[in-house]
Amino acid sequence: MFPRIDKGPIEYTLEVFPAYSSEKRRDCIRFRFRTTEEFNHFQYNIAIENTVEKGRLVFALRGLKAKGLLPGVGVAETAVDLFDLSGSFDVSVIKPGDIANNFRLSLGERGPRLLKGIGEDDHFLNVLISNE
Repeated sequence: MFPRIDKGPIEYTLEVFPAYSSEKRRDCIRFRFRTTEEFNHFQYNIAIENTVEKGRLVFALRGLKAKGLLPGVGVAETAVDLFDLSGSFDVSVIKPGDIANNFRLSLGERGPRLLKGIGEDDHFLNVLISNE
């Protein structure tokens, strides 16, 4: 087993942007999670459980799942499409060990906006907002 290389405190990026779900054939807000670490032997998806409550979104990162049995190189990623969201939301992203990063997001006609960023304690996630 190879030792894990410390890539720094940021382990994930989260991109939030309006998108079109070809599966559901409608507009959505896409939350695309990616690891900052690149994997050299297999390609992975990030296992995510999400809940939507009034004014609150929770994404629990549950680990990595291999995409298949064929070798591959790249970051692990998963996209979560959410529909019919509008207003302000407190967002929590929780990684194993119950470590949470929290921020506040507004979703409206002009697209997503970051209202409050993540604090410095146990910061493991970079949030990128796009309206394209």
